[in-house]
Amino acid sequence: MNCPNCNSVLIKVERKNIEFEYCPECGGFFLDADEWYVIKCEFDLTSKIDDIMRVNSLTKIEEKAKNCPICNDRMEKINLGGLVLDRCVRQHGVWFDKGELSDFINKNAEQKNETIKFLGETFIR
Repeated sequence: MNCPNCNSVLIKVERKNIEFEYCPECGGFFLDADEWYVIKCEFDLTSKIDDIMRVNSLTKIEEKAKNCPICNDRMEKINLGGLVLDRCVRQHGVWFDKGELSDFINKNAEQKNETIKFLGETFIR
């Protein structure tokens, strides 16, 4: 799988029941829908945000379009709590640019646990 930002080869990273594809060049990463569900449960965000795969897509966004690293189809832009993310139209998952998940965590997570600590250590700007 290649990075939708810089076309570098993505590496698989796993810890604490979270598995994702990470780009060592640009720092972005791809979370599939199942992994997002694990994170949402770990952060106890189920009542605070919509399901990432059901958020309505945005129109008229001037960010560069990206292709899904799994199916290579163009991803759509979504707004998740003020963050503009790229989501596969076939629901393979969501691409986070460097720093986007840490911004999201800082805005939404009130508790600290091992998963949050790991994600913070890995993706903090």
